[in-house]
Amino acid sequence: MTLETQAWRGHAAFDALASEWDALATEAGLDPLCNAHAWNAAYAHAWLDDDYVFGWRFVEGGRAAGLVALRREPSRGALRLRRALWLSDGSFDSDYLSAPVRPGLERACAAALIDAARSTPRLDALVLAGVPDDAPLLAALRAELEARGTPRREHDVAALASPLPDDFEAFLTGLKPRMRSKVRSARRAAGERGAELVWCERADELDAWLAELYRLHELRWNAAGRPGSFAEPRRRAFYAALAHGALARGELCFARLEEGGRVLATQFGLRLGERYYQVQEGFDPDLGGERVGVALRALAIEALIARGVRAYDFMAGDARHKQDWGGEPRPCTTLAFPLGARAELAYRARNLLD
Repeated sequence: MTLETQAWRGHAAFDALASEWDALATEAGLDPLCNAHAWNAAYAHAWLDDDYVFGWRFVEGGRAAGLVALRREPSRGALRLRRALWLSDGSFDSDYLSAPVRPGLERACAAALIDAARSTPRLDALVLAGVPDDAPLLAALRAELEARGTPRREHDVAALASPLPDDFEAFLTGLKPRMRSKVRSARRAAGERGAELVWCERADELDAWLAELYRLHELRWNAAGRPGSFAEPRRRAFYAALAHGALARGELCFARLEEGGRVLATQFGLRLGERYYQVQEGFDPDLGGERVGVALRALAIEALIARGVRAYDFMAGDARHKQDWGGEPRPCTTLAFPLGARAELAYRARNLLD
């Protein structure tokens, strides 16, 4: 099957795809957080100049068969390959990425994407990061590249999520004994000092809450001799746009542990359906020994369970603390492939070296 390919470019063109994008993403069963149009648009407007934003609309029978949104990677040097990434990739904020494709048309869209990318000037390779291993589009791209004899590179991307029962004590029982004791001790200590869980519920308080998240996050990383990700103004702009939009849609789950007006720890996340996504967090490093972060997560999980949440998604990364909280794998893959002869030679050489 050959699809009609319609190229688009720039923020306004992507913004115009909003309703069609979200409808097709739902039909395709994509993970709803980072594949939502709102997430991608907030990211693109915060991070990217207009010229870096582009993609295609693939059409079959007058109806969109697939939509692809990409970003050009900044130049890495005259001799390096010029690459494009998923639109919201490149700053370690977005996970479980894919493209909205009508079920059953993944192979046709994979072929159309490769052809369209190959005909794009000044583009040598695509790097499609964090695609869930069970995504039909990933299988279609592998099959299409294999059929064309095109080399590719892949690497695993670990992600973890904790299933939640309908009772907090049942959740605790499922943790390892040492972690279970740690959680109970942290909750007891927080209660003894009069600390309490508070949720952000009003738009007029959101900016102040975000400022506190940035401050605590940076304190933690500065204590480790690193600047922290919120030192980047564009990331702050992205989170501000994301948070205000999520609050308006009823998706924001922004919590913190407070004691007498002092913020001890905070965590920023979103809830979609029965799934909570833990996006960012921070705590006062001076209180690290008192496990205020553990106390906040425990209290938040208890509250989320009561609200009907049945999965606590830590997203990318397999850090030990995520495993301690019962995190189970949600495996993903980064797929990269060349678009022209020079890039193909480079990929074959690298594969041979490996």
